[in-house]
Amino acid sequence: MCRFLPAVSASLAWVFALVLALPAAGTTLPDPAAPGLPPHDRLAALVERVKGEQQRLHSLEAEFEQHKESAFLALPQDSRGVFSFVAPDQVRWEYLAPRQISLVISGEEMTTWFHDLNRVDRMKIGRYSNQVLKYLNASSSLDTLLRYFSVELHYTATGNEPYRLELSPRYQRVAKRVRAMTLWIDRTLFLPTRVRYVEGDGDVTEYRFQRLRVNGTVPEHRFTLDLPASVEVRILDLDRGFAAQ
Repeated sequence: MCRFLPAVSASLAWVFALVLALPAAGTTLPDPAAPGLPPHDRLAALVERVKGEQQRLHSLEAEFEQHKESAFLALPQDSRGVFSFVAPDQVRWEYLAPRQISLVISGEEMTTWFHDLNRVDRMKIGRYSNQVLKYLNASSSLDTLLRYFSVELHYTATGNEPYRLELSPRYQRVAKRVRAMTLWIDRTLFLPTRVRYVEGDGDVTEYRFQRLRVNGTVPEHRFTLDLPASVEVRILDLDRGFAAQ
């Protein structure tokens, strides 16, 4: 599926791993900061707490910054924008600078608008919807991530420093794509506020999320793109296997 996805969405795949989940009934959740917990039990408590907060998540908005290092870039590249999500399947990544790109997933369609090129790539994912969302980890959980990575928890008993998880791939096939990953988990929201990963080729991508707004009202029009009449639209239908203008 990766080869069918726009480059901008492929680079976001791992970010979704801890951010999005389906809503569920609330339960009493463990406190990973409880004094006296052995390291293994503290990690287990943190995993359960993150999963619990994920399951309570109905909507999420945040500002983000992206830092990218690559052998193909003369200098590191920094971008910023706004992220929006409403369960179960509405997502928007709005890149504002240095290049404006709007990426919206709604139901069985993914649309990427490259404003400077006056071009839109519209993907009718159809019966592949579940696979695409799974690839983007929009229906994933921390459990899924831990199947493929070993985890080391870094924790300070005092202060407000986030929990830091250092992840190493368990399998060679995973290491070919992701050599290492670091997640910073907010001590109050128990959601990631920073994600850094090193790809198999050595490229580095880091996201920082700020001003998270959890379970607020997100207007429906956020997931609709108001396209100009002059824009070039390219359609890729995965069910039929060809592109059309």
